[in-house]
Amino acid sequence: MGVEVERLEGSLVALEIEVDDDRLDGAMNKAVNRISQQVKIPGFRPGKAPRSVVERHVGRGVILQEALDQLVPDAYTEAVTAEEIEVIDQPDIEVTSTEPLVFKATVAVRPTIELNDYEAIRIPLPETKVSDEDREDALTELRRRFAMLDPVDRSIEWGDTIRADVTVDIEGQDEPHVETDAEFAVRDGSVVSLPGFIEELIGRERGGPHEITITLPDDFQVEELQGKTASYSVTIHEVKQELLPEPDDEFAKSLEEDFETLDALKERIASDLIEQKKEAIQSEYRNEIVDLLVARATINYPQVLVEREIDRFIDVESNHASHTEEGLNQWLSTTGQTIDEVRERLADQSDSAVRRALVLGQFSATEEIEVGDELINEEMDRVILSMTGGQESPPEQSQAIRGMIDTPEGRSSIHNQLLTRVALERMEEIASQPEDESAGMPASGRRRGRRRAAASDESDTLEASTDESEAPESSDDNAGDEAAE
Repeated sequence: MGVEVERLEGSLVALEIEVDDDRLDGAMNKAVNRISQQVKIPGFRPGKAPRSVVERHVGRGVILQEALDQLVPDAYTEAVTAEEIEVIDQPDIEVTSTEPLVFKATVAVRPTIELNDYEAIRIPLPETKVSDEDREDALTELRRRFAMLDPVDRSIEWGDTIRADVTVDIEGQDEPHVETDAEFAVRDGSVVSLPGFIEELIGRERGGPHEITITLPDDFQVEELQGKTASYSVTIHEVKQELLPEPDDEFAKSLEEDFETLDALKERIASDLIEQKKEAIQSEYRNEIVDLLVARATINYPQVLVEREIDRFIDVESNHASHTEEGLNQWLSTTGQTIDEVRERLADQSDSAVRRALVLGQFSATEEIEVGDELINEEMDRVILSMTGGQESPPEQSQAIRGMIDTPEGRSSIHNQLLTRVALERMEEIASQPEDESAGMPASGRRRGRRRAAASDESDTLEASTDESEAPESSDDNAGDEAAE
């Protein structure tokens, strides 16, 4: 068997395979034997008719097709194995000649990723700052949780809560949307129903109906509503002003944690704000590093990975309705989309997710980052504790919960989350260094230290929020699995 291999763009390989005549003839004989056992030929018992008789009875074309159905897949598998080609999808096969037998197989293969000079990436780590305004806003939001709503006989002002009947008719839609006796807050910067609606309520009196018309912006996030006109009819039943508790020691003491003074409460608020901002800044910072890593990398990958990621996004968006053709069609009908429209809409997002996942996978391999069973078990214990509200539960309950999550799939999921988390930590470690540090340090020296940290039981590896595993867009776990494997 002769094999010619050609590497193509898009991580594809084309194999031209020529099969020896003797092997084709042998496959034809086997095909004759199978056909003669299935087809009744006058004068012969099943399986006993000679090839010439079978060929006259069914035609050479039928025998040839039967032979090719068995021979071509076998020859393809042998060629892929002999050439050590790492395929990740089913091939497209085309028979180009039968005398001699020649066929061409085009197949997607494992992606290739070059990270290039990733160790030179430097991005200053932003400072975590909390302003006095941030602290006051947080205290106000806390007071709002305990606010009283007092009916007033005046026009609507910012901060009020209203109760109203609302009907909105959007240009191009068949039926208006109706909300009866809806209650909502009128707050600056918030969006109720559609952008611009809440601002139009300011100054309006109880009663109605009030007629309001707004035009949605051309860059509105819902594409089919961009530039459309929305016509509202609003009947206001009640206007209530918000009465906030006084920010004093008594308010602080009334809270569940029972702070002794307002100052103690403010200290906690400031501490919580710093932690929240630190997490948000760190997540954004790590995303920036990954984006830069992707931009520097040379990535060659097959389109099939993007198509699989699109399938995964559709599965999530449809709440798993896409598992069946009937469910998928029903979901498409409900959303008013065609499958081609959905796939086109998700294409760029999926392509980005694949690129990020492939780079993360290659980075983990290059840095020799490993996650052992000990870390997985510790993280699993942490998950179980969170599922029981942070309280120690009876052994039988803990065992039951463990039985649900301690599965091959569950351990694989936790492994991938931890691997992503440690990889992101390592990326941050590299990028946050001053420009003049580690310039002459061998990469292998740094990797060995990090590898030991990843495989150890150090608690700091597990302290990072699991949300970091979503930094490269929630979809990356699955695509990353394919990259890592």
